[in-house]
Amino acid sequence: MSSWYWNVGWLPSILAVVGNGLVIYLILARRILRATANRFVLSLAIADLSVGACFYPGQAICHFVLTSCNEMIRDDIAVLMIYSSVCNLFAMTLDHYIAITRPLRYTLLMTARRVVVVTAAAWIIPLSFYFIPSVCASLGLFRIDFKVSVIIWTTLFEFIPCLVLLLVTVRNVITSQKHSRRDTLLNIQLRHNQPNMKRPRSASSTKVITTVVVTFLICYSVEVYSSFCHFTSLCVMNQNLYNVVRFLVIINSAINPIAYALLKRDIKKELRKMFRQKPVWKRRNSERTTSV
Repeated sequence: MSSWYWNVGWLPSILAVVGNGLVIYLILARRILRATANRFVLSLAIADLSVGACFYPGQAICHFVLTSCNEMIRDDIAVLMIYSSVCNLFAMTLDHYIAITRPLRYTLLMTARRVVVVTAAAWIIPLSFYFIPSVCASLGLFRIDFKVSVIIWTTLFEFIPCLVLLLVTVRNVITSQKHSRRDTLLNIQLRHNQPNMKRPRSASSTKVITTVVVTFLICYSVEVYSSFCHFTSLCVMNQNLYNVVRFLVIINSAINPIAYALLKRDIKKELRKMFRQKPVWKRRNSERTTSV
């Protein structure tokens, strides 16, 4: 691989681990964040953290530290995390689609049990359809046609998710705008009848989902292009393009927690509380001073 990848690849990897780790900590530590939608955010953050922890570090260890390394198993683990991230983003977008298109039935459709089933499926599908067959083939337990398998995996975890996420996100944005115009008219009428009433805040979920999906589509468009080059002779797949693809995969996992922190209101609020909170040793000193 070219030197630029080794020089800069570690930065988004650290951001992915630290940023998603912070999101995971907040959702687990703050009871107010344990809403249904945030369970999908939690699962996606775990997958993105795993991408940051496995992808570039695994390549760097095999390249700089170990004299011999099973690159196929290493890549299988990294790709499992990447495909799990894709499936979790798909599940989160589906949840938001149901929330804004079926708001009155959302609590009936997305019960706690179904949320667990959907998030579990986001991990089981890439594990069953990609990781187990690929690892078993790498270990020589049975043989598979990798050319056909790569086409199936790429279609299932790259082409179809990109197309469906684009269509669903466009539908979500259009529906959200309709709801926003309707709510604005309703708020104007309510404020006319009750001038002292505060205007309710609009939900930030659509902005978050849209930002995350757009980032995913931008990053994975190069991956789709490289796969197209791999399957056809219409374009050439070179080493530099290969490096760009891997770098953008890490970037995608690093940007998601930034989107949560800047756009998702509940996580943003808890982040402010956490950073404004005094350290433990300062609180103890303050308590001692007060008691004296």
